[in-house]
Amino acid sequence: MTHPSTGQPGDGDDFAARMAEMVAEARSRGVDLSSVLAAAEGTSLGEQLDLRLPVLRRDHKGTYGTWALYLRRLTKGLPGFCPCVCLACASGTCPCSAGTHAEGCSPDADVDCGDRMRAHGTDSVRVITRHHIADAAWWARRHAMQRTVVRNAKREAAGRVLHDHDGRGAQESMVQACRWLWNEMRRDDVVPANVARDVRLPTRQERGARSLGVPDFLTVHSLATTTGDDPALDGLILRHMVIQATRRGGVLALRCRGINRDDCTITYWDEKRDTHRTRPSTPDHLDALVAHALERGPRVPAPADAPDDLRRTGVPNLSPNDAVFYYQPKDVFDVDGFFVAREARPLSRKRFETLFGRIRRHHPGFDARGLRPHDIRHTSGRLFYEVGGEAAAKFQLGHDGGSTSEHYYKEHMDTLGQLKRALFSPPGAATENPEA
Repeated sequence: MTHPSTGQPGDGDDFAARMAEMVAEARSRGVDLSSVLAAAEGTSLGEQLDLRLPVLRRDHKGTYGTWALYLRRLTKGLPGFCPCVCLACASGTCPCSAGTHAEGCSPDADVDCGDRMRAHGTDSVRVITRHHIADAAWWARRHAMQRTVVRNAKREAAGRVLHDHDGRGAQESMVQACRWLWNEMRRDDVVPANVARDVRLPTRQERGARSLGVPDFLTVHSLATTTGDDPALDGLILRHMVIQATRRGGVLALRCRGINRDDCTITYWDEKRDTHRTRPSTPDHLDALVAHALERGPRVPAPADAPDDLRRTGVPNLSPNDAVFYYQPKDVFDVDGFFVAREARPLSRKRFETLFGRIRRHHPGFDARGLRPHDIRHTSGRLFYEVGGEAAAKFQLGHDGGSTSEHYYKEHMDTLGQLKRALFSPPGAATENPEA
């Protein structure tokens, strides 16, 4: 039998995935796994991580990338990274030698540039304590602080506002990832307790309100539609985010089958809550979404006996599973100018990065506050709170799960639809019947 570690590339991942499925099935059938998973006294952290990463990917898609990164660092350490956050050490390989510091290096009093983050991959999970995890979280914070130092040096040279990130998010992510891993091992009796739960999380920095006032949002919309290469797409994205209060994933996951013109609703996949959500919209916004998808979505050539105008544009060929948002398509025409083929290009996450990065570059105030896509969701919640109260805001944001009474608001989806038409429909159309 070929051992997973000596097989073909990817065999280790396949083996870990199969093992994870077997463990989950055995647990669902009430099988006592303690004698199996805890039989080896020297179960290493690296082995446990390889076994459980497929479970993390399956159950925590939103945080998998971040948590897996920090768990691998706990396993492998950071051999090429020193803890000093001066620009000299943060810009590349640490220039300091043993016992001395290079020119320009100004470490903190309790920092030694010769220290390195220890790798725990070969350590038994039973000998790793909360002190080891706390130390790893400290290293995660120092590494994040180095990134901020490098970025601020570039921003200062460009005359931009400096970031005030101090690595607390990285420190918290390391602790939270370890809490998840040790909880999984505790449930399988591999370790007697979740030692990561005893590691204190860092206090979070106080932040100002993330929502935008109406004038600021209009400024954001104006910058988006006047500074980029696709103003129609950028304007539609912002309008959709403020009307529907979706996260980026909700925009990317929206499919044609989710648009219901008869009921004036949009159904989309909420990846954070792992559920489909249906929310009312406005007739003109639904029309804009449909028009956008028809214009930029998949197309096929028109029949040979079709009118010339139709042969030059092609025929829309959207299916229920096709995306709604698209970049400009790439069309192919024959020598007579008739449509032959189209490469439809669905929207990607990269567009959000370039869009909001561009807005920040053109507006120092938004750059200073670190404007991000999620701020548009905050803005939507604020608008609905001001005109409809807390219940309307919770329903709009998908936060309506706390108490039983809050669920009754779902029976009044038409009320939320009326609020949306009052807020976002053109003058004179707010009171129209959406089914007319």
